[in-house]
Amino acid sequence: MRVLRALFCLGLMWVFMFPSLPAASQGRRLTANLDQLRALYVQRLVKYVNWPDGVGPKPGEPFIVAATDPASLRPYFGSPAGSVRFKLVQWPASDFHVLVLTGAPDREISAILKRVADLPILTISQNPVHLRQGVMVNFYMNNGKLKFEINPAAAKRGGLSISSRLLQLARIYQGEADD
Repeated sequence: MRVLRALFCLGLMWVFMFPSLPAASQGRRLTANLDQLRALYVQRLVKYVNWPDGVGPKPGEPFIVAATDPASLRPYFGSPAGSVRFKLVQWPASDFHVLVLTGAPDREISAILKRVADLPILTISQNPVHLRQGVMVNFYMNNGKLKFEINPAAAKRGGLSISSRLLQLARIYQGEADD
């Protein structure tokens, strides 16, 4: 069972990290910077999150991603990713589905998280301190690889449901016990 789980996790990570195999088959090395990887992860993560009825985007409508630092992500949100489209906007915004919290002071991020804590908005950051403050997904580096951890309690508080497939790939934040 452990072997199957490990293979499944490796396969899913492969899909996340290398969605375009033709470039690799032409002898080119695939490289990406950290902002590009974060943007790709954001675009892939939403496929594994369920919003309450009537809250997520309607079929054919884009996911609206608000960001505290949209300039770093904008080059990677220019075209649709797969069958899901995205619209990147500057925080503060009204009516959005995902909130990426980067490039802002921790104090400001803390205030933003308090403001959206009970709303069905997928919150994403890159600082483990934000997990304690209620962020749902946190990116971190481990041995030169971008990984993520999930705070299921924060997602539940916001009314979001995260797929068990995604939870298997993530490090799960359990509250104060993890600190």
